[in-house]
Amino acid sequence: MDWLIDKQIRTDRLLFYACAGAFFSLPLSITSATVFGILATLVWLCSGKAYHQRYIYIQHSWSWPVLLLMILPWIGLLYSPDTTGLGVKYAKKTHYWVYGLAVAAIAFKRFQSEQLVQAFLAGLAVNSITAMFQLGIIFIQGDPLGFDLGVGSGYSSMSAFLVLGIMVSAFYFNEVKDNRRRFYLCLLMGLFFIHLIMMKGRNGYFTFIVLSPFIVVKLIERINVFKVLLIYSLIIGLAALSPAVKDRVSFTVKEINAHINAPVEARWRKNLIDVEARLWMYVCAYRAFKQHPVFGVGTGGFKTFVEQNGEPDWPLLRHPHNSFLYMAVSFGIVGVLALTWFFWELLKNSWFQRKTVAGYFVFSSALVIFVSGIFNSQILNAETAFLLAVTAGLQQGFPQFSIQGPMEKEQRLFKSKP
Repeated sequence: MDWLIDKQIRTDRLLFYACAGAFFSLPLSITSATVFGILATLVWLCSGKAYHQRYIYIQHSWSWPVLLLMILPWIGLLYSPDTTGLGVKYAKKTHYWVYGLAVAAIAFKRFQSEQLVQAFLAGLAVNSITAMFQLGIIFIQGDPLGFDLGVGSGYSSMSAFLVLGIMVSAFYFNEVKDNRRRFYLCLLMGLFFIHLIMMKGRNGYFTFIVLSPFIVVKLIERINVFKVLLIYSLIIGLAALSPAVKDRVSFTVKEINAHINAPVEARWRKNLIDVEARLWMYVCAYRAFKQHPVFGVGTGGFKTFVEQNGEPDWPLLRHPHNSFLYMAVSFGIVGVLALTWFFWELLKNSWFQRKTVAGYFVFSSALVIFVSGIFNSQILNAETAFLLAVTAGLQQGFPQFSIQGPMEKEQRLFKSKP
């Protein structure tokens, strides 16, 4: 039995290190993060943890919406008009949820979930430092617009990671009292913020603006109007210096004016102007949901729906660039309720643990993916889908879910025997 116990300890350690590698790699490369995720899954399956700790996924409420979100794309594939193209591609993305189930099997009593959060911040910092070197080269070349900074993730996912990194760094800033550590955390937040405003992702700017109150509250000990205005003035001033922000703001104004000044009958046509694409997506998503309100058009069926119900010169769309609209058009009201349930569980469970690092990380991740999902289908993007899955698995480390399962009780009994 001692041999079995030692083997269990080695398995727990290997699983934790694999998950830590996934957290560190996620901001750098989805390929390497997936490799670590697969390794963690293999340990989880081959060690028998998936079976012996099955109570985790049966008894605990956080896992129920996760399992539903895993099943829905495969059910939707049964009635999708595109079963071999986008349908299969989107259904296969459910493998990210498996990595979250593996994270939940970590022995959180032995390994701290905070270390996984720190691994994510470390990988994000490496990416942002790389971005600063790239930024210097780009400015020397004289072309500061229209580029992605850093390595790995595109600007859509990376901007979400950066906002998350700022929120968690602000949490640490509020918790520590040592001025030296606070200075380093300010540098880290500044690094993430500069990286964010020098990328061309408007969704990142929007997410940061919406969630900035959570950041400001952590930076000041007491709510003071003068301090709040000072911080916001500093943020706006730095953002105004960014050529990428100026370009995106100008482009957004152009979008709005183009739509307002367009003839009514041509407002949703491709021949109006390219900037009409996003509004057109929402209109098509509304039409698809209106015609198929209960179960949707199936996994990956949105593109086919647009082709069948539009005109030849209208743009073809893969998804509606909104997480809830994607669930609505794909799986109807069932999909909307499933995603709502999932975010409710995340926010509810993490709210009670918001004063811990892991709890605040889960809370911040849920907010970032929810808000950034307004203008992008973040549950489809590989990087953000991965983050969402492993974030869900971290909930198992919360005290309300750390009950002893059958396997743990059995091992404890063996240890107590003379």
